[in-house]
Amino acid sequence: MTDQKTQPDEPVIAAYKPALAALQEGKKYFWCTCGRSEKQPFCDGSHAGTDFKPLMFVAEKTEEVLLCACKRTRSGPYCDGAHNNLQDTYEEASADEITAMSDAKLIARDADNGGKAILDGGAYVLTPDPANAQHKGTLSWQSLIGAEDGAKHLGLVRITAAKGTAPWQSHKKSDSVLFIVSGKGTITIEDKAFTVGPETGLFVQAGERYFLHADEPMTIMAAICPQSDGAEWPDGPNGAFNTSFTERRVGVDHDKAEVMADRFFQILVDDQVGSKEITQFIGEVPLSRAAFHRHLYEEAIVILSGTGMMWTENCRAPVNPGDIIFLAKRQGHSLECTDPKGLRLMGAFYPAGSPAINY
Repeated sequence: MTDQKTQPDEPVIAAYKPALAALQEGKKYFWCTCGRSEKQPFCDGSHAGTDFKPLMFVAEKTEEVLLCACKRTRSGPYCDGAHNNLQDTYEEASADEITAMSDAKLIARDADNGGKAILDGGAYVLTPDPANAQHKGTLSWQSLIGAEDGAKHLGLVRITAAKGTAPWQSHKKSDSVLFIVSGKGTITIEDKAFTVGPETGLFVQAGERYFLHADEPMTIMAAICPQSDGAEWPDGPNGAFNTSFTERRVGVDHDKAEVMADRFFQILVDDQVGSKEITQFIGEVPLSRAAFHRHLYEEAIVILSGTGMMWTENCRAPVNPGDIIFLAKRQGHSLECTDPKGLRLMGAFYPAGSPAINY
């Protein structure tokens, strides 16, 4: 008798986005690998008659996770963003979505709220005002995202440095992920000096002390996690440099860029240089409007060039170079690029992961 079982080369694409799943610590789960299950992302036995078998895994802790539904992940059962490359263009807002959100209120900057355009769920767009900065030596700094802004874990500080040598500083209990927006100089972490320039990322571990020497005026965005009440100003180094990660500096390298259909991003700072809490990336968005989506992390976005519009459920606000966007965990949003030349941005988020993963 002839064997009638089918042996497909590839699994069925159940969905082009991952599935949100609430796992319980110690519980056993069976993730569908064939894509045929009606109980995605889990197995319902629909693989019968094929060579596919479900993947059994045990949840390490109670948490919400995003499990792969396209069945192309290399990190099964978890989504790794592979679904973004299954179509020619990154998923864009549909005509129905655009129509449904056409009445979204245009929010202007509010001086009574620190110059923010406050959107749904506490999300906001902010144009930093240098008049609100504090000063020490050659440095000026301004908190742009913190607990007072509704963030739970992530902080963002804008630092400007005049030409010359700045004081030593440190955050005893917080990691700092720095991004050089403009200017050139040297940042010394304890006794290790790193030459930095525009679009360079740098990781400073909690407890390490550092200072910067600006060869020309510099602007730096510092993502800090957990949030800090402010930097301390020690007299010098204390020898606390973590030698497990001697290279802390990461620059833009197009050969390392990850493609998402017609978009790209490059991870700058992550656990490869010691940052286990925060991921920092740089990306480019073409003239388009992304489909409405959410992330399982808090995110800070810095607009480097280009113009656009940030959409949430019922609100929208324009974004321009130099603007800051804050998005709470699970906050629905869509970033639209309105510039024919595209939009370039830096993002930093907690907990660490991949910017390609959303739901």
